Amino acid sequence: MTGSFWNDPAIILYILIVILVADSLWSLYLLLREILIVYDVPKVPEVLGPYLSQELFNRMRTYKLHKSWFIIVNTLFVVIICGCLELYFGFYAFVWWVVGKCVIWDWMKHEVCLSIIYVILLSIYISIKSLPGQIYERWCITSLVKRPKQRWLRRILCEILDTIASLLLMALVVTVVVLMVQYLGQFAFLGLYVAAVMLTVLVILLVPCIIDPFIGKRVRLDNLALQADLENLTDRVGFPIRQVYIIRVRDPSAGSNAFFYGSCCMKRIVIFDTLLLNRGRNSPGQLPVEDQGKGLTNAQVVAVVAHELGHWKNGHFYKAIVMFQVHLVLTLLLFIICFPHGPIYQAVGFEAGLQPIIAGFIIIFGFVLTPYFTLSNVIMLTMTRQFEYQADKFAFKLGHAAYLRQALLKLYADNLSFPISDGCYSSWHHTHPTMLHRLGRLEQLEATRS
Repeated sequence: MTGSFWNDPAIILYILIVILVADSLWSLYLLLREILIVYDVPKVPEVLGPYLSQELFNRMRTYKLHKSWFIIVNTLFVVIICGCLELYFGFYAFVWWVVGKCVIWDWMKHEVCLSIIYVILLSIYISIKSLPGQIYERWCITSLVKRPKQRWLRRILCEILDTIASLLLMALVVTVVVLMVQYLGQFAFLGLYVAAVMLTVLVILLVPCIIDPFIGKRVRLDNLALQADLENLTDRVGFPIRQVYIIRVRDPSAGSNAFFYGSCCMKRIVIFDTLLLNRGRNSPGQLPVEDQGKGLTNAQVVAVVAHELGHWKNGHFYKAIVMFQVHLVLTLLLFIICFPHGPIYQAVGFEAGLQPIIAGFIIIFGFVLTPYFTLSNVIMLTMTRQFEYQADKFAFKLGHAAYLRQALLKLYADNLSFPISDGCYSSWHHTHPTMLHRLGRLEQLEATRS
């Protein structure tokens, strides 16, 4: 990296545009590969035949194709074209100039206030820019696959609450970041790391306490046979049965799911009631017609819990934390190099000597570090997919492979997840292996046993 390159705002600007275009075009290429795979599968895969009708598969396929083409068009216009224009014509510097014109009282001249206004204006602009796409996606695309719908009042209230919570959280984060950089100076990045670690610890401690209020209500498992099977399973591996929770989810569109979370005394396995056959109710007639028959049998639920126990037994929670910490340290090290460098700010339109703190965060995290984020994301996704294979192997060792295969097939059908995916696309986007890959691994494991 020569000095002339690193200190030339014009060259840096063109590099940022190239990074934006290259990253977006690569995403479009992967999506086109995915679309071709979907076009090549007009019929339900034989393995899914008992669980998924051709009519429902057709709707899922149409939805997948329609949404994929929408993403391509949206990426071309909103991300690539608008993004390049914003960088080239100094949009982010222009918004900072508008912020200066919004100052009415002297106390608003503090950089914290200016930064909050700056982020609010950018949020409004982004919302307006993405509004046509959101309207089209919500009213045209989501209607292709019938899912449980929330009442209008509930949806409006949720949107209002989400907006208020987002604004408050945004103001808090901006205030902390700006004050930390102002008062800690060159040690600000150490402060950011400490703050991130403290936030991680806080989340680890609080999430088990707030799972119930946010997702649903904890309920007792009325299925005594399933309760006995779960107790036998957890006794085999030494996991306390009292840490296995059944949650009656408020939003049925959340899908069927179970997950492991936490460590030590805070560890738990959470099972959504949507995972249970007929949501665990003795009378299926209490459910809407479209929900009747959904869910897993007792043996299949036990197999899913065996998979989650595999995450616990293999220490995946701790490994994920270590992986995140390494990623965070590398991110901050790169950020330290870029943040104080004036030509980066000049490249996007700021005058020499003008380096707003919050604008620096947005430009560097949003554009400059894109290559690193892309690479690190692929590495972390690869690791999480390996975690899933290891958890499946643990379930296999406990003797639940056959029922886990059945559970996977049923869950993909119940959750309306399209079962086919391009391998390259999946490696760049999916935290879990595709269903067919997981089934193939389980079959290989069973073949080695026989």
